[in-house]
This record gives sequence, structure tokens and C-alpha cells, in this order.
Amino acid sequence: MLKAIKNIRKLNNTKLLMVSNDDGYEKSISGFKEFKQVKTLKEALELAVSSQFDIVVIDTDLNDASFYETCSELSSIAPNLPKIIIANTCKEEDIITSINVGAYTILSKPLRMEDLKLTTIMCLNQTKRGDKIEFDHGIYFDEYRDQFFRPGGILIDFTRLEKSFLKLLIAKKNEVIDYETIKEVVWKGKDMSIYTMRNIVNKIRQKTYYEIIKNQSNRGYTIDIVKNN
Repeated sequence: MLKAIKNIRKLNNTKLLMVSNDDGYEKSISGFKEFKQVKTLKEALELAVSSQFDIVVIDTDLNDASFYETCSELSSIAPNLPKIIIANTCKEEDIITSINVGAYTILSKPLRMEDLKLTTIMCLNQTKRGDKIEFDHGIYFDEYRDQFFRPGGILIDFTRLEKSFLKLLIAKKNEVIDYETIKEVVWKGKDMSIYTMRNIVNKIRQKTYYEIIKNQSNRGYTIDIVKNN
């Protein structure tokens, strides 16, 4: 008997970016939480940096850039963003490029929507499974991978204490977390000064943004969650 995957990603919780000159996808593609199509590399790069997409579909035939340039530029600014390639014909150099940038697969055009949807589900659940908790400035926490990321899938390098502190605030997002609770959970009951805790808070703010952790009138801290997908 197959065992159900607890945090399986679904299309209605997926934001998909498509880079293609072809018309009609906006009308034919549905079922995603968000779908956005652009036709130039410049637009794709702007969205990959500023927005929080889960996956990108890249056409091998773009008017303003080569397939190699498109993949290289997107991989440079969003190295962990999963990729699916679509193509009229699979040239050897395009296959090599797809492999080198870690693309999940290549789909032939004309694109069948059922193929795209099934491939997207398989890709996400093998490369980036798990729901996300979103913050301002495109920052998010991937529960399955147990990591925090900037837009484009760029890992935020938190220390063990910093990450434990954030995860405690997330777990108790509707509560004000006091000094004693933080000491017991994050520092495992070991001695900790208020100055040490404030230093951790400041380091987290420096790596993200100031308002991600909010002081609550000497009672403790809360976290600035935008939404929990």
C-alpha cells in the first residue's frame, strides 16, 4: 500500500512563471495559485528576483535571447528555482543546456495542459516539496526543507540559534513569546542573557528586514507572518 505524503505540493498552492513567445497560455492554463507569462528574458529576470514563484517553464525559442542565455541568467539569480523546458524540437545543445542547469524535464510542443500539470506536480514534489510560510520582501520558510529563502530560492544562512528562534515564533505565531520560553526552547534551558537574545534578534533583522520580529512592550516577541500557504 502506498503511504500518503503529508506535505505534498498541489497545483492550487503553486505559483508558475512561464517564459515563452507563444500566445494563448493565459487562457488555456488554469488550476494554479498564480500563473504569469512573460515573453522576454528581461521580464523573466525582473519577476524571478522580485516575486516568489515555485517553478519556471522555459521555452527554448525566445526572440530576445538564446536558450542558453535565458537558462544561465535565470539560474544565476534564482539557483534553486525548479525548471521545466518546452520545445518544438530538441536540439542536442538545448538538451545539454537543460541538463547543465538542472532542469527537471523537457516537454514537446504543442504543449498539452495535462502533461504540464502532471510534470509540475512531480517536479515540485521531488525537488521542492513542502508548504511555505511567507513574509514581507519575498522571504519565505519552506517547512519541508526546513530552510528560509529569499526570492528566487536563495538560501538565508541563519545560525542554529537564529533559525530555532524564528521557528519558535512561527510555531506560536498567535502568541507573544516571553524570555523564559525562548530560553527553554532555543537555548535548551542554558544560561542566556537578555543582551544575547537581543543580539540574535538584531542578526535576524540584518539578514532579513527589521519588522520580521516585533517587540511587544517588554512582554516578548512576535513574528511578522504575511500568510501561511
